Amino acid sequence: MDSTLDTDNTPQLLNSIIGLIDTTRQNVARTVNQELTLLYWNIGKSINDDVLKNDRANYGKKLILGLSQELSKRYGTGFNKRNLHSFIKLNTVFQDITIVHTVCAQLSWSHIRTLIYIEDHIKREFYLQMCKHERWSVRTLQERIDSMLFERTAISKKPEETIINELKVLETENKISPDLAFRDPYFLDFLGLHDTYSERDLESSILAQLQYFITEMGSEFAFLARQKRITIDNEDFYIDLLFYHRGLKSLIAIDLKLGKFKAGYKSQMELYLSWLEHNEQKEGENKPIGLILCSEKSSEQINYLMLDNDEHIKIAKYLTQLPKKELLLEKLKKAIAIVENNTKK
Repeated sequence: MDSTLDTDNTPQLLNSIIGLIDTTRQNVARTVNQELTLLYWNIGKSINDDVLKNDRANYGKKLILGLSQELSKRYGTGFNKRNLHSFIKLNTVFQDITIVHTVCAQLSWSHIRTLIYIEDHIKREFYLQMCKHERWSVRTLQERIDSMLFERTAISKKPEETIINELKVLETENKISPDLAFRDPYFLDFLGLHDTYSERDLESSILAQLQYFITEMGSEFAFLARQKRITIDNEDFYIDLLFYHRGLKSLIAIDLKLGKFKAGYKSQMELYLSWLEHNEQKEGENKPIGLILCSEKSSEQINYLMLDNDEHIKIAKYLTQLPKKELLLEKLKKAIAIVENNTKK
């Protein structure tokens, strides 16, 4: 009896078995991650409860030191003092275990450990929901935090209640809003542009570094065209860059400008968006959105044109060289204050 496999069927059978093994491994890893995270939460709760019962000076420090030494002897460095503090923090931040069940079903312990040390609860929720939505790696999550993505996102300039509501919609309906999708400023330091350069240099550099550009823009941006030609009244116009945003279900027209924002840029973008709506927008898609990227913004012009809260035209600054983090944070705080002040008028 011939015991050899039918070579014609072997690749199909092999691929099927490989798929089964890989799927099971992923499921096992996911289950292990969930169980470990729940274990860490319970350890943190046990320590927190014990510390509350014994309100004595330095009791908590001595308790954690003693526990870490004994647990490390039995189970290794996974239960050292630093990790025990993380377990305590996990229980402190997420006091409801049902929330932990939900979060650990979608994010790894490494993601969660990064998130729990963000003190501001609104900012923490932003990174948590965006991390789930865009499926960031732990490294990407940390990079987003380091680059102050929350402060650069339009949503950070909104009232707290609005931020919470939009994050809730993202969580429950998986629907992202333009205020969550767009940033200001955009960091384009990876383009390697210094001193003098033209709009064509800027555009060419973006295309040469398209992967990095999309990483900065957001993972749901998909590149469609460069110098998209549109013809109106026998006159040709060109959209610098055309993208599609999967979450927003909208075409995104990007206009690149070297200098400060000028009022005339708005009417130009309105023309582009109207043409795209009538000629490129497909059934089921939302209206196109325009992003005007300038090296400087003109806050008064933007305010008089009522573009601060415009859903379809976004104005943002880009930086080809990064300032010190402290200076950038100061500028972002000033920008938020200007928007809040204009909203009150």
